[in-house]
This record gives sequence, C-alpha cells and structure tokens, in this order.
Amino acid sequence: MKKITLLAIFSIISIVGLHAQGVGFGVKAGVNFANQDFEADGFSVSPDGKTGFHFGAFASLMFSDKLGLQPEILYSTKGSEFDLGTFGSTETDLSYLEIPILLRYQPIEILSLHAGPQFGILASAEQDDEDIKDSLKGSDLGLAFGGQVELPLGFVGGARYVLGLSDINDDSSTDAEIKNRTFQLFVGWKFM
Repeated sequence: MKKITLLAIFSIISIVGLHAQGVGFGVKAGVNFANQDFEADGFSVSPDGKTGFHFGAFASLMFSDKLGLQPEILYSTKGSEFDLGTFGSTETDLSYLEIPILLRYQPIEILSLHAGPQFGILASAEQDDEDIKDSLKGSDLGLAFGGQVELPLGFVGGARYVLGLSDINDDSSTDAEIKNRTFQLFVGWKFM
C-alpha cells in the first residue's frame, strides 16, 4: 500500500510539473515542536511537547504568477513526553518520511502561503528506548498550513503547523486514539 501511495503521489507531481509555468527546487531544514493528543473513554490528554528536527527538499510548480503547488519530501522527528510524577516520565520518539503536497498561493513576490495534505510513513518509533513500531500504524495523514518568505539570493524561511488527522495507534489492547501535532520553523535555499 505504501508503494502504491508513493507511486500515485509522484505521478501526480510529475504530471502537474509538466504543465507548470515556473519550476523551482530547494532544500530546507528546521526545528519541530511536536506533541500528541491522546483520547480514550471520552477523556483527552495532551502530554508535554518534544523538540525535534526536519530536513529535506521541495519543489515549486507555479501555474500562474500567484498559484501553484509545493510538493516536498522530508525526514521528520516527532513525539511526546508524559510526566508521571513520582514515577518519573515516559518519552516517545517517532521519525517519519513525510510528503506534503501543498497548494501554494503567492499574494506578493516574497511571500507564499501553503495548505494541503501531508502523508507520513513511519520510519522508527521508540518509547523509553524500547521499539514500539509494531504498536503504531505505518502511515499518518495530516493537514499542513503555513507560510514562507523568499529572500534575496534564494534564501527562504517560514513556519508551518501540521494537524494530524489519522489515529496512529495500532495496539488492539487499548482503545486510545493518538494524533500527531507539529509546529515547524524552517530555513532553506531555493536554487532554481
């Protein structure tokens, strides 16, 4: 299923790219301020956040002066931390290969606003240094939105929020629903 999803995503991007008027490519990296929402039996809990990172590449496929697509491929770390009081704390570390496909609106030359789906493929998952990948779903779907400023010499910077839409819990022993939440700050360089 993951291979079919990736093939479909890259096919769409390729077809769109053929019809784009302006094409640009770049690299980016930044910091993640990640958290997770847990919901079970009508109760909702938000643990402490976790700081991580992301890096990868992006393309800018413009259909007009103001409208286009910005597909990306990123490696991103996420997670959360629960303070258990006198029992210490528990820490969850997740890493994903993420593919946002964002509608890009550029109201002025140096600013673009982005929104669209983000597909994630779980690369690793640990809780207190123990592998928990089998208890989580292998994919994640989110909604990403934010903005990017394009500076002289191709430098870019921006911010984005990714709202997890899918429940990533795959542990049948619990009915807890877990969703990722991530705020990102990034810098990069657009070389075309």
